[in-house]
Amino acid sequence: MTIRAWVIIGIALGCISCASTPPKPDPEAPTVLITGANRGLGLEFSRQYAAQGWNVIATCRTPRDADELKELALSNNKVLIEKLDVTSDRQVASLAARYRGVPIDVLLNNAGIYGSLDKQTLGNFDFTEAKRVIDVNALGSLRVSEAFLDNVLASDQKKIISLGGGMGTQSIGRLFGGHYFMKMSKSAHLMAMGVMQTDLKDTGIQIVMISPGRVDTQLMRDSGWTGSSISAEKSAAAVITRINTLEAESNGRLIMVNGKALPW
Repeated sequence: MTIRAWVIIGIALGCISCASTPPKPDPEAPTVLITGANRGLGLEFSRQYAAQGWNVIATCRTPRDADELKELALSNNKVLIEKLDVTSDRQVASLAARYRGVPIDVLLNNAGIYGSLDKQTLGNFDFTEAKRVIDVNALGSLRVSEAFLDNVLASDQKKIISLGGGMGTQSIGRLFGGHYFMKMSKSAHLMAMGVMQTDLKDTGIQIVMISPGRVDTQLMRDSGWTGSSISAEKSAAAVITRINTLEAESNGRLIMVNGKALPW
């Protein structure tokens, strides 16, 4: 049975990754793995990479509910939808085993949450919420990056990209109060990816954090931001261009989509 047939069966069952046959992306095309691909920037990355002819491994927690992503998979046979909760050791390990030996040129750590604002305000801290935000935003990207390291090493491009981080810097995060858990999670995320780049400096892998700007997504709305924003389509296009033109001096750093480094 073809991968295309498995996708259609998976959509009917509400679980794309339930097929037992290991996936076989087109070996002639580059491959990107995207976390949090069901909406916002993740969905737009999936659309744009697919339009450029890439194999797209689009992951999300609940494929059953990812209607727009399922429509994309039905219209493009290079889009493979997989179930993945980045906070689950078991799910991450299982998906990595499923794709063992498959080169992944770009691993795009996009999954992230803002968390409830009223639970991360001084005087009203909910530390259960803190653990949830940190697990997704900081440990999630580290968990996925480690699990798929061999896949990235086996690829031509060898890039691990994590989105965001400006809120976790001293230069931005301290400009206004509140938002503790989000800021803390992004600080930890920056450190984790920076240290991983140091550990892998002799492998040829590029690990870069890219700030996508203030993007009109659910995450931005959860932040309470009511100012100007850019569309997910425009931001994703700019980030992809930046990924395609990364230079060695960006390794281990947080950069804006124009390539300018943000001080931590």
